[in-house]
Amino acid sequence: MAPAERGLRRALQRARPGRRLTLVLAVYLLLAGAITIRLVSVQLVDTEGYAEDAAAQTQQEIELSSRRGAILDREGQPLAISVPAAAVYGDPAAIEGAGIDPTWIAAELAPLLERPTGELVDELSTDRRFVYLGRQLPREVGEEVADLELPGVGVLEEHDREYPAGSLAAQALGHAGIDGDGLAGLEAAHEGVLQGTPGRLARERGRSGASITAANMEREAAEPGEDLTTTIDRGLQADTERILAETIDEYGAQGASAVVLAPGSGEVLAMASTPGYEPEAIEDAPEYARRNRPLTDAYEPGSVLKALTVATALEEGVVTADETLSVPAAVEVAGQRFTDVQTREDREADLGEIVAESSNVGVIELAQQLGPERLAAGLQRFGLGQPTEIGFPGESAGSLPAPDDWSATSLPTIAMGQGVSVSLTQTAAAFAVLANDGERMAPRLLRDEPAAPGDASRVDGQRVISPDTAAQVTGLLEGVVEEGTGTAAGVPGYAVAGKTGTAQKPSTTERGYEEGAYLATFAGYAPAEDPAVVVAIMVDEPQDEYFGGVVAAPAFAEITATALERLRIPPDDPRAAEEEEPADPDPEDAADGPPGISGPSDNESDDGDDPSNPSGGDEG
Repeated sequence: MAPAERGLRRALQRARPGRRLTLVLAVYLLLAGAITIRLVSVQLVDTEGYAEDAAAQTQQEIELSSRRGAILDREGQPLAISVPAAAVYGDPAAIEGAGIDPTWIAAELAPLLERPTGELVDELSTDRRFVYLGRQLPREVGEEVADLELPGVGVLEEHDREYPAGSLAAQALGHAGIDGDGLAGLEAAHEGVLQGTPGRLARERGRSGASITAANMEREAAEPGEDLTTTIDRGLQADTERILAETIDEYGAQGASAVVLAPGSGEVLAMASTPGYEPEAIEDAPEYARRNRPLTDAYEPGSVLKALTVATALEEGVVTADETLSVPAAVEVAGQRFTDVQTREDREADLGEIVAESSNVGVIELAQQLGPERLAAGLQRFGLGQPTEIGFPGESAGSLPAPDDWSATSLPTIAMGQGVSVSLTQTAAAFAVLANDGERMAPRLLRDEPAAPGDASRVDGQRVISPDTAAQVTGLLEGVVEEGTGTAAGVPGYAVAGKTGTAQKPSTTERGYEEGAYLATFAGYAPAEDPAVVVAIMVDEPQDEYFGGVVAAPAFAEITATALERLRIPPDDPRAAEEEEPADPDPEDAADGPPGISGPSDNESDDGDDPSNPSGGDEG
């Protein structure tokens, strides 16, 4: 090898260790930099995220239920309350981590929780960190479970919703779920007031999931909800439900509903539907029994609505209270013939006779003078076709078609309560206008009314008709009870104003009405000169007898008498108040039933020319 080559090789050999050192140093610096970046990320940039991950592995957070506010009657008596209860929970992951057989724990819990051992074993064999084993248990049961000191098992305080009066006003009150949230009725409508604010319990646990008993527990106390005081009179509510139940039994009806209002304030003193249900058995109750039907169900009011048609006619000046009208035996509109039940001949009749006898023909003649626009506007002012502002979940607004959508026969049929639908509360509120000198007070279910859901502009004291018109209509309605279709609604010692109604139920399967299915109604107020209560009652599908003056009027009288007594309203005539109850009405005198309507009908086929199979509506 030449000297030059040997020198180059030695130089290269001397250089290789230095290059290797440089390479090692470079790798070291790269690794150190990566570690430094990771440390910066962990300690400075992502500190919060890693802390949360660590907390999730070592801490458990449990929500503590708040005590739900009570619902009270107008005197402060409880209708719905929350009582202390216990919840038992398990931590299956902790049990598995500790190497404990869940069968042993389940066997210890089963007799206390009254649950099959196998079910508990299944729930304790999952990989979950939290599972409820029992809810809303008596506190004593919770104490017994706590005394067992079972690993992976804990006890929390919660609340059970109870209804001390049982089924009383159940549909209005609604109910709350197992987690304490309102699911229906007032419980749901005022959830934000009743619910309160849940608390928080945080505890530390080891790698196995077991609690670290020596570690501190963080507890944030729950804040209880506020109480609600309703306008309901508990005693009157109970009497109303009893009277409705007796009416159902007497007439074999499907159900019955009633609303009792204070006309000057709009306060609902009673809102009842029978049959009802026991709150603890709500899951077994049929939907019909669960609904608060005075608010959620709409029906055709029949002749009860004639009072509002007459009031509108008086207010618009198309007739006077003492005016005598020519009333023909029948009136024909668009090929359809309308008649009366009690009188089927041409005659002269004043307005008092037309209202007392519930004349279809007389009311139709008034409606024709009013015309669609004024009639619709008048009914709207009484609150038809719109919610009552009571703020109740599922409330029906009823139906009042716009005049542009009316058919050729809508004017006569709507004037006498057919082709329009209302809730029973709307009916009561409309009659409260007549009882309150023509001013409308929106119905309310709470004494100290909070802002109702969706109600930012509640208006009370709205003028609907003049005081003179209200007084004239009251006089006419007194005649209904004194000598017309509603004599069974009389209350001894008191002047009563009211109106009967009978209507067919629309078919749910086809156009027209359901054969043999009727609604008997009565709405009125007392004492007539200075009304203290308004009562509206509806009996659903009574059998055999179905006229409002026969079926609904007696129940109205009994509920009204009870309300006046509870409110300590003195009778107009104390001596008359001691007299016997009025005799049962003659069905012929109280006839206010569906009219004999002949000719083509907008609601069913052309077979409506048989008066025994009318196209619908109501003659009383």
